[in-house]
Formats: sequence, structure tokens, C-alpha cells
Amino acid sequence: MSEALGTALVKGVTFTQLLGKLGAASEGGRPFVLRVEERAKAYVDHIVESWTDGPPSSDVAFVLSGRDRDDQLWRRFTLSQVGPWTYELGVFPTPFPNAQDPLAPGVPPSSSRRR
Repeated sequence: MSEALGTALVKGVTFTQLLGKLGAASEGGRPFVLRVEERAKAYVDHIVESWTDGPPSSDVAFVLSGRDRDDQLWRRFTLSQVGPWTYELGVFPTPFPNAQDPLAPGVPPSSSRRR
């Protein structure tokens, strides 16, 4: 996946702000096109906490952890390559109780429901 995209990732900003920054990045003089999956639109005000590389055998470039401003809940976001220079922000809407679980590949979103 794109190294230029990875160097543009930053913590402590909302996903809306991050997408603006990533949209200004380019590779080989060609700008990236960024889209937001429909169900992710409700969560773009979350704050980027951390990220890790996506699985090597998938289109997921990065898995990101985002914190809700109000509830201290975290969600798993993905930045996936959907075409040449085109990436899409997706989300697993089920919340996690801490910032690290969204990045753990062995923790499915369905296991994070609060009881």
C-alpha cells in the first residue's frame, strides 16, 4: 500500500480532518481520491488515536482506532484501497471499551458489545 498515505496519517484529529490531509497527499504527482463508506459517515467526528498496517493479503491499507468525543468509546476504522489512488474509509460501528482493542486482529467487533 502507499507509503505516501502512511506518512500523512496523524493522531489527535477527527477523521474529517484526517481525510482532508490525506486528500492533499499525492504519489507520483497524482493526488489520492478519498471516499467515506455510507455507514462511516456517522462516525467521522471520532478522533484518530492510533493505527496499524492492514493485513497483507487484503485491500485494507490501515486499521485505525478512533475515539468518540463524548462517550470514551473507540471504534475500528479501515482505510481500504478500492482502485488506483482511490481509498475508502470504512467502520465497524460496534464500540470497544479501550483504544487498543480496535487494532487487535483477534478481537471481532461483535465481541466488544457492552453488557
